[in-house]
Amino acid sequence: MPRAVSGKASVEESIVLAVLDLSNQLGKLGEGLAGHAGLTTQQWLVLLQVAGDPNFHAPGGRASRPKGGVLASEIAEARGVSRANVSTLVAQLLGKGLVRQDAEAGDRRRKGLSITAKGRAALARLDASRRHANRVLLAELDTKGRAALLRSLRACLRCAAASVAAAPEPRGSTSVTGG
Repeated sequence: MPRAVSGKASVEESIVLAVLDLSNQLGKLGEGLAGHAGLTTQQWLVLLQVAGDPNFHAPGGRASRPKGGVLASEIAEARGVSRANVSTLVAQLLGKGLVRQDAEAGDRRRKGLSITAKGRAALARLDASRRHANRVLLAELDTKGRAALLRSLRACLRCAAASVAAAPEPRGSTSVTGG
């Protein structure tokens, strides 16, 4: 009878499980921090990207759009989530008055997102807590260790994105390809 779990630990499996555990902890931390501004973690991330946070990059590593605002589809592609998910988050942020949507001159269907003064104020309220949480999280790493971690995480993200793109759609899946 085949064993469901091997009796030997592997570095690769341990890394993946540690990253998943870290993701869970970061989610909890993010919800706590974002809640101080009346946001969810996902709303906060979208708001940061709309605001042009320098730590976010558009798909393919290019810089964010210089004018006209970021498109919801660009956020979805950069974050690796569905456009429907981002559209829901954008609608919530619009409802809170934290972002605005402006149709592009050449194509009225394309609507660029930009941050409002109220959105900037919400991010400002979270900035000190965000920076403190980041310092605590990375306290055991020196500058070189932090840079190495960032390179390694970005490499893993590229590999994961390529793996997801190449994977067949699960049977019975209700997701929309490219969605």
